[in-house]
Amino acid sequence: MESLLCGIAIAGIVIISIFFYLLNTARKKTKVTNAFGKKDFAPVYVSIADKPDAIIRGMNQFIAQVQKTETSGDKWRWIPLIIFFAGIGLALVDALLFLLGYTSYIFIVGGLMLWVAAIVMARSLRQSDILDFSPRYNGTKEIMHTLRDDLKPGTTFLGHLDLTGAMLQNKVARETQDTQSRTTQHFSDPWLSLKAKLYDGNVLRVTAVQKSKKRKSYWKRSRISGKSKLKPEKYKGSAQALKVRIVVNPEAYIIKANNLFSQGKDVGKFKVEQLSTEGGMINILAISPFEEVGQTDILTFLKSAYTLLERKAA
Repeated sequence: MESLLCGIAIAGIVIISIFFYLLNTARKKTKVTNAFGKKDFAPVYVSIADKPDAIIRGMNQFIAQVQKTETSGDKWRWIPLIIFFAGIGLALVDALLFLLGYTSYIFIVGGLMLWVAAIVMARSLRQSDILDFSPRYNGTKEIMHTLRDDLKPGTTFLGHLDLTGAMLQNKVARETQDTQSRTTQHFSDPWLSLKAKLYDGNVLRVTAVQKSKKRKSYWKRSRISGKSKLKPEKYKGSAQALKVRIVVNPEAYIIKANNLFSQGKDVGKFKVEQLSTEGGMINILAISPFEEVGQTDILTFLKSAYTLLERKAA
């Protein structure tokens, strides 16, 4: 009898520890990471086809709605705690009966079931936490906010903001194999695309692309034991590419090369890999070895690209 009660007490302590761990992590937003140790963000796709203020207002409203939904769900976080203490109450009933000389395990079993239910609910609440928004979300708003005064009156931005994930299968650009027949997937994620007709008559196109690499899992045979072991996927890093096209208004500008912005030059976090000024257009491909570039880096690069233009005399 005593050993049984001791076992039940130990099981109860374990359950209590698990419950309060889950409850604690469910009450705060956790830093969720993927298999490669990178932080995961909420998957978001925004189609951009409106005036700047309307787009920014809609993006702000979306964040507010998500936060409101998460806040309204916080009230459910107390339910597992109530269920848990109800289970303790049932277990105490059997303890009281035992002190009175009666042997019963009905209430203890009921208490354990309530504890299990509380743990399951606390775990579900933890998993249902809404992920943070990527910094690119607010960064894109900042880019549009900065460029909005340069738009031709009455025109809109066109494009998209794709934050659904940089290494989805539909974003595999190509696959390569090394000498050991290990396959590496190369991903191309055009996460930002913007097109705008500017006040000065130019047409601006900007595309930001994240290029990532991942080596797929493979079987490797041990030279010592001869047994095969499955090696997991491995993240091989990423870089950023920025494509800029400016269709120049010939009535207002001429394209004039300079030494500050030319092929091979470093501009902030980017390096100008390709530069063409033929056909009345400026086409630029810039590469950054950094895994992340912010809105300031992109805006600074666009400002530097405009130094290739010289206004015509009135």
